[in-house]
Amino acid sequence: MIKTVYKKVFSLLIVFGMFFSMSSVLADNGNGQGISNKPVATDNTTGSAKSNGQGVVNKVKSNGNICERITERAGAFQQKAGDQENQIKTRNTARLTNWTTKESEQDAKLAGLRTGWDVNQKNQFSALEAKAQTDAQKTAIANFEATTNAAIATRRAAVDSAIKTFRAGMQNAIMTRQGQIEQLVSGSATSRQALWSKAETDCAAGVDAKAVMANLKSGMQSIRTQTQLDKQNTTKINSTVATLVVTRKSAIDKAFSDFKTTMEQARITLKKAFGTASTINSSASTAATTPTAPTTVGN
Repeated sequence: MIKTVYKKVFSLLIVFGMFFSMSSVLADNGNGQGISNKPVATDNTTGSAKSNGQGVVNKVKSNGNICERITERAGAFQQKAGDQENQIKTRNTARLTNWTTKESEQDAKLAGLRTGWDVNQKNQFSALEAKAQTDAQKTAIANFEATTNAAIATRRAAVDSAIKTFRAGMQNAIMTRQGQIEQLVSGSATSRQALWSKAETDCAAGVDAKAVMANLKSGMQSIRTQTQLDKQNTTKINSTVATLVVTRKSAIDKAFSDFKTTMEQARITLKKAFGTASTINSSASTAATTPTAPTTVGN
């Protein structure tokens, strides 16, 4: 009987063991929940976990950050480039305006001096006319005054022409250089904007972020180097200014030299007219009646 009971208990244990074994299999394979909860090993042959997962995400995130920064900086750069162009144009315009203002001030100053010299000249002519005692002397003084006025007008015209030529040459030199600088700055800005746009396009197209940045940096350096080289090759005005100064001085010196020659001859003629009208027996009386020609004549 006891053997019979053990057999029944043993049979029941076998049945319960088979039941729990089947439940375990169903938990793992029957509905797939057991498998899905287990860690998945990396499959290097397909890159199903790390290679195609987090690596791609990191790359996209990196490129996204680069694109965002490039877009922001590109907009800021375009604004800065535009501001620089405007500043240069404004500064160039201001320089020309200042130059023109100084010219006007110089002209006004010279005109004022000439007016004062003309008044003094007229007073000297009046004093000279008062010394005339004969018609011949009056005629000689009138001729002297006419010669002096003509010589002054000729000299002033030559001086004005020299100044005008100098100013025209200076303005042309300044405007030529300013035009070249403005064109250089504008061309450099255009090249840089194109480079930034290319970087934006490449980055948005998924080009590797490091390659985009490397191309951008090298391109900016190339543009910077070329800009410096082009600036060195722009027209320099120092030699032009030096030439203009020498030319102006030569023209003015000649005008004064010609005036001096004319006035020396006019004085000799005037002195002769007064000398022949005086008594030839007394050198003292001759000296006393010989007038002194005006010496203060303006430019």
